[in-house]
Amino acid sequence: MYRAFETISEAVDVCIIGGGAAGIAMAVTLADQGHHILLCEGGDADYSERSQDSYRGDLVGDPYHPLETTRLRHLGGSTNHWGGICRPLDDYDFDAKPAASETAWPIEHATLSPYLPAAMRLLDLTSVPPDEPIDDAPFKRTYFSLGPAIRLKDKYATTLSESTRLECCLTANLVALDTASGQVRRATFRNYRGDSRQVTACYFVLACGGIDNARLLLWCNQQAQGKLIPKDATLGRYWMEHPHATVGRALLFEPAALGLDKDHTVFLSPEAPAINSRQILNCGLRLHRMNTEVTQQLIDELANQAPTLAGRLSTWQAQGRVMHGALLRAAWEQEPRHENRIELSDERDALGIPRTRLVWRQSELDRRTIRESMLLFGEYLRDSDVGRLQLADWLADTPVQLPAEGELAGRHHMGGTRMSTDPAHGIVNTDCRLFAQDNVYVAGSSVFASGGHANPTLTLVQLALRLCDHLSSWLTKSA
Repeated sequence: MYRAFETISEAVDVCIIGGGAAGIAMAVTLADQGHHILLCEGGDADYSERSQDSYRGDLVGDPYHPLETTRLRHLGGSTNHWGGICRPLDDYDFDAKPAASETAWPIEHATLSPYLPAAMRLLDLTSVPPDEPIDDAPFKRTYFSLGPAIRLKDKYATTLSESTRLECCLTANLVALDTASGQVRRATFRNYRGDSRQVTACYFVLACGGIDNARLLLWCNQQAQGKLIPKDATLGRYWMEHPHATVGRALLFEPAALGLDKDHTVFLSPEAPAINSRQILNCGLRLHRMNTEVTQQLIDELANQAPTLAGRLSTWQAQGRVMHGALLRAAWEQEPRHENRIELSDERDALGIPRTRLVWRQSELDRRTIRESMLLFGEYLRDSDVGRLQLADWLADTPVQLPAEGELAGRHHMGGTRMSTDPAHGIVNTDCRLFAQDNVYVAGSSVFASGGHANPTLTLVQLALRLCDHLSSWLTKSA
């Protein structure tokens, strides 16, 4: 059984706040290393309206999903509905891209690489083949682990409910952090009945997701009169997503050139030299092979639009040549911008915590990234005579106006508690520790300095396991 709220220990080695991917990964790992861990999950064991309601908030800026629909607030977090699709960030995602110097991380790709095998085991991921260059193309073929999706609360159910070193408490919502002399002395939790419980720990880890990490720190810092994060100019700032959209269709005369002769879905992304020369950010393209009927419709449209191509297409079809049409969808990197942010609204949730106000607008660089990525792909198809591209109408507009409906974004919340080497430019250091507190850390994608095009789950678990090593080392030294 999970630990009852009123019986949780008042003093532990590590108190982890939030039971999603990062929180559970850290809790089971540190407990397995022999440390006394308290995992406080604000929600219930399963979905409940009372917990999910805390995610409601205001939206300012570009069209976006209602906030309460973008994450799950119960044990296991959003691993309860994710599809298991994962890949690590590209190595050049950690470097400053010429188009936006703010994309640089203060750590290197090699810093996280040692934690990739353990992260994949923890998430039950299938192996990810290495990316493949494509002959004479500015793109590479990329690969993802495609599941099956793991539900962390189910995989680790026995550990979470029966371990003697890990206490897992539900409906334990963080409402305050008391700090003095550069250390958090205690955390206060409240359940839905209004009961409160205070916990002391050698270390506290906030792992509440890419919105609530910032929201809770904003609230706790306000209550602490700025003593928690004295330099808070970037708190809640540099919030990012992965914009998603259907971006066009392609007719491939040579499907084998991109692998669409064998696979029904192919993933592509631009190589680093192309990203640098086109002054864009990273972008992931998904090519979905269309059925014969829809492919024929595309052939007819292209023949009408390009009479010089019509004769070739007619001849090839008469010869029995196999051509494949592909629907193109994309997810692309967003520029880290100070203006995109999490704020506290004037309305409060049932726990008395101010709700979220998300200010999110896509920049000119965001729009240029997807347009230039598609033009680059179209140029490759034309110049190599592998196929032809038909851009989505909205990409042909000047200036580009992103769709106000459809996929919109991947629900990939990143930033808000940015990692940096300087407290003037970030909230946590390279060990994910709050600059002004010796014993408070942040886990999850809120520490991302930039997001690449890959979904963040695998990278945030790599970061969480690296943080486990860091904390375990200090706990062992002080034992």
